[in-house]
Amino acid sequence: MEALVPNASATAERLTWDQICSRFPDEWVVLAETDWTNGWGPEFGTAVVVAHYKRRKEASPYIKAAFERYPQIGCFWTGALREPLPRLVFP
Repeated sequence: MEALVPNASATAERLTWDQICSRFPDEWVVLAETDWTNGWGPEFGTAVVVAHYKRRKEASPYIKAAFERYPQIGCFWTGALREPLPRLVFP
């Protein structure tokens, strides 16, 4: 497992979602210290990227360890979202 970033809030810069997507395209990003615009919900002003991965599975161990340092952690995909697969329904 990758070691936690030491004191990421002091060394990492706060980024907007557009900046995060341009720096880490088509990757899973682990965000901490998120500045939510409405106090909750899917939109935020800025956040600190504490890790980024090409596959979600690679991020899982890091997310669990990061909860020891940060009260809130989120893992988000920066690429285009795919539509859900259609379901086959038989009468």
